[in-house]
Amino acid sequence: MKTFLYKALTLSLVSFIFASCDQEIEAEVKPMTASATKNFGTVPGTTIINFSETTGFVNEVKVKKDSYTTLPVKIKATRMTNDRSMSENAALLYDTSKPDKKNAGYTAVNQGPFRLGNVLTVGAPRGNSATINDKGGSIELDFASFGTVVMRGLYIVDIDENERGSTLELLDASGQVIYKQELPVTGAYAYQPLVLGPGVAGVAKLRVNFKTTNGKGGSGAIDVIQFCPGSVCR
Repeated sequence: MKTFLYKALTLSLVSFIFASCDQEIEAEVKPMTASATKNFGTVPGTTIINFSETTGFVNEVKVKKDSYTTLPVKIKATRMTNDRSMSENAALLYDTSKPDKKNAGYTAVNQGPFRLGNVLTVGAPRGNSATINDKGGSIELDFASFGTVVMRGLYIVDIDENERGSTLELLDASGQVIYKQELPVTGAYAYQPLVLGPGVAGVAKLRVNFKTTNGKGGSGAIDVIQFCPGSVCR
C-alpha cells in the first residue's frame, strides 16, 4: 500500500511539473503587443513616444513625464499637393498592421515577433478614411510643455532610394535649427533606428521633411521618439 501511494504521489508530482513547464512554454511564446516590442533596443532611461494609443488624424499626444505628470506634445504635419502646401493639419497616426491596398507592403513588417504598429506620417483624406500622402511634406513635434529636451533618437520608416535627401531637423526655443541630418534610406516599408549619440540638448521642436530626389513628392514616417526631459539624461 505504501509503495502504491508513493508511486501515485510521484506520478502526480511529475504530472504537475510537466503541466507547469507546459504553461511556462505557452507564456514564453505568447505574442507581445506592438507597444512592448517597439521598446526593445531603445536608449535606456529615456522617455518614449511610440504612438500606440490611437489612430487617425491628431493634433497632440499625451506623454508621461514622471509618476505624477502627463504633458502634451503638439504635432503638426504639412501636406504637399501639386507643389502647394495645404493649410490643414495632416498629422496621421497610421496603423501599419492594417494597411490600405496602396501601402500593403507594411504587412510584411508586422509578421514575426516585432510589429511596427502605429507610425506618425503625413496623411491625406481618402473618402471616410485616410492614407499616406506621397506628394511630399513635413512633420513637426513641439516639446514646449517640457521646456526643452535632450533628443536621443527615433525610428525612421519607409524612406526609399528616391527619397534620399529627406531630413531631420532639431530646433531650439527661438526656432533656430541646432542639428540637421539626412534621413537614412530604409527601403520601402522598412524601418531603421536612428540614434543621436549622447543626445542633442536644448531641443524645443523636432521636424522631419519628406521629399524625393526630383523634388516632386516624397513620403515616410517616424516612430519611437526617445528623449530626456530637461537638459541632461541621467
